[in-house]
Amino acid sequence: MSDSHEVLPNAPLALVAVEIRFLDGTKSSSYPVNLWRAFREVLGQDWVIETRKVQSQVVSFNASGPFLESQPTTTVPKFTIRDRTMAIALTGNSVTVEATEYHHYPQFREIIEAAVDATTQVVRPDGISRIGMRYIDEIRVPEVTRVSDIPSWAKWLDPSLVAPKLTSMANSGYTCSAWDGAVQFDVGEDRYLVFRYGPRPSYVVNPDGEPKRTSPPPMRPVFMWDFDCFWTPSDIPEFDPAVVVSTCDELRRPIRTLFDILTTEQLKAEFMKEGRNG
Repeated sequence: MSDSHEVLPNAPLALVAVEIRFLDGTKSSSYPVNLWRAFREVLGQDWVIETRKVQSQVVSFNASGPFLESQPTTTVPKFTIRDRTMAIALTGNSVTVEATEYHHYPQFREIIEAAVDATTQVVRPDGISRIGMRYIDEIRVPEVTRVSDIPSWAKWLDPSLVAPKLTSMANSGYTCSAWDGAVQFDVGEDRYLVFRYGPRPSYVVNPDGEPKRTSPPPMRPVFMWDFDCFWTPSDIPEFDPAVVVSTCDELRRPIRTLFDILTTEQLKAEFMKEGRNG
């Protein structure tokens, strides 16, 4: 299936993210400030440095058995564009790119390339341990205004997304108020696509979170499409920027394929309307 990178004016996308995990030869959970500035210099003038506090937990053992032990809080550098709709976070073993404003993949790909180039030049990882790409869609349609309207989704969705025996149960006096589904596809060697779906009473992606969502749609029921495609190599590939970016291209392909397969003609017409989804 060809990919024209068609722009959907009323696209349902709420968040797109890429996480690249690597082996760090320094074994450091945080980096000095001069490294943050070097990373920002490679990204360019459009990016500013912010920070966030992160506290992790590890499983420890004593005479009573395993327990969760909190680790010291670390400061993680985050690089954002000035309207905060796109962010790059750097930890001791990963770099993550997130965006809430997204027009088409080639534009987002340029940000991935910039983050990978900065990681290569400044961090110089020893190898790749995982690459993941995630798209979260919040689908809103005119007929669904309350959670109790969930059966109306059947008029818009591909039949494979509708809860089993939804109509039969409703005819028997039992109204469906929620359902969830998940499926995993093998999409290549050591590569998988996990798709989660189901109705939600409101936002899946927090409109007040980071990165920021500008002019979020009104609070109303949504149908979530959550695409999570990832590669976990069994060996330790070198951290080659060309390999990392081409892998992102390959991970996006099954996501786009499934999105197109699930989008009914009625939904496609809704996505093509001018304005934001909702």
